[in-house]
Amino acid sequence: MIDCDTDDRTGTPIRVAAPRGPSILSAGIAAALRATPGVKVVTLAQLDSERRESGAQADVLLMEDVPSLPPAAAIAAAASRPRSSTARERPAGVVLVMQDPSIERIVAYLRSGVRAFVCHDASLDDLLDAVCSTAREEVFLPHGIAVQIIDGILPHLPFFTPGTPSPIDRLTIREREVFSHVTAGRSNAEIAEACSLSQKTVKFHVSNILHKLGMKNRLQAVAHAYQTARKAA
Repeated sequence: MIDCDTDDRTGTPIRVAAPRGPSILSAGIAAALRATPGVKVVTLAQLDSERRESGAQADVLLMEDVPSLPPAAAIAAAASRPRSSTARERPAGVVLVMQDPSIERIVAYLRSGVRAFVCHDASLDDLLDAVCSTAREEVFLPHGIAVQIIDGILPHLPFFTPGTPSPIDRLTIREREVFSHVTAGRSNAEIAEACSLSQKTVKFHVSNILHKLGMKNRLQAVAHAYQTARKAA
């Protein structure tokens, strides 16, 4: 089982706020998180009380998507999330639990700033990984949701015609190594461990890679690798 370590910036457990009126699903998820070292789960009512008394905040908001709610209502709920305890100028990151991950709702949440998704039948390890990634301000996309996003954006991405030099040739050996991990969906922390680098160095390499490839974000890098693999198949 993954052990969510304490937040490096404060040395305190990652604080996860549970949603209002939790369903059986989200209540079960919250109960599982309470048994995890390095994670402290609080209800939003507890958080409100602690905020008034001591200014305590949350790092991650656990939110359950309700398919019957209009997308606008779901986005409004995501936008009203608590502030982070580790960086008061930014909102707490959302881990969104989805029972019916349609591409339309996924895109709506992405546009509202949500960067971590888990399916309702996700393993506890995946859930913990999503919480840890969100606390580190990283993206977490499970395979099924990532494929939907990739298939949705592929028609809108510029790809290179056969016979032209590959932009990958512009990368250094180390950048290619990091790029291979990025396209496998690994987080900066996982890449740092695999390559024996600091997370700061990994972020530097990722920034250089995206600049050299003319890409705006990691999703485009993953989409490029996915498209290349499909053409080669």
